[in-house]
Amino acid sequence: MECSTGRKVSYINVEMGGKVVAVLPFLKKSRFGFSVIKMPKYTRTLGPYFDLPASKTFRRQQNIRHVVDEFTSRLPKTHGVRFFIDPENESAFAFKLAGFKVYQDFTFRVPRHKPLDEVWRDCDQKTRNLIRTAQKKLTIRYEGTVEAFIALSRREVRYNTHDFPLLRKLFNEAYKRGQAVALYASDGGRLVSAALLIWDDNVLYYWQSVRSMESRVAGKNMLLIWKAIEIAKKRNLTFDFDGFGSVRSAVMLASFGQKPVFQAEIVRETFIYQVERRINNFVRRYITKKSYKYDF
Repeated sequence: MECSTGRKVSYINVEMGGKVVAVLPFLKKSRFGFSVIKMPKYTRTLGPYFDLPASKTFRRQQNIRHVVDEFTSRLPKTHGVRFFIDPENESAFAFKLAGFKVYQDFTFRVPRHKPLDEVWRDCDQKTRNLIRTAQKKLTIRYEGTVEAFIALSRREVRYNTHDFPLLRKLFNEAYKRGQAVALYASDGGRLVSAALLIWDDNVLYYWQSVRSMESRVAGKNMLLIWKAIEIAKKRNLTFDFDGFGSVRSAVMLASFGQKPVFQAEIVRETFIYQVERRINNFVRRYITKKSYKYDF
């Protein structure tokens, strides 16, 4: 968070009995006269993070509601609040009761406890065949640099919304901590697909990816996803496909045989800010042709 925000992140701590039991990091930004609380660019989920005392279900949920009420009372006044929480996070219901809107998005995940051979059997037969074929044709490299990814992105992505200096900074910081790797697939020495992976103590994310539109090697993306799943299994981590940007990509990810996982988006906006966002989204989609799933 400190790296992705240039140390502009703020935190709200909630204590019980003199001990910090929950933390909510947030980033407040201003634009066009509107102040918003949002996720930093390239951040996939935002707290709150809980370290509540052990208790029965009723007491735990009661404590979570108390914590969320405390968070909302201490958040600065803004025109909008918008962030995703992790699928395992228990706070969505509490935010709903606190007056926020809770929208439903999805990702796919491979549980850490599922054996790799079972994950393979879960895949659609066509997906397995494409991965086998791509493996025979492509050479996979595991590297600690994003430069080849950036070069391929600049060449292949027409309406590019990447902040490459920030992307490089975040990857390098994670790699130094042993929490990132770049996967590159080459066909006869020519790079045709690339992916950046990052992870924490629990989840490995298929963070960023790009492919060559000229390459005729089918299954190049699926092969990198499978290699990423292998890395997650070796590290005993849950693998997160990290959402999808279109119906086509959702269908492709679904072919790996994992159930869609609900991911809550927490939202609170003033009416005037809702109007501004709709106009802004229209301009980005139909005029500038730029779409930001995680930024606003």
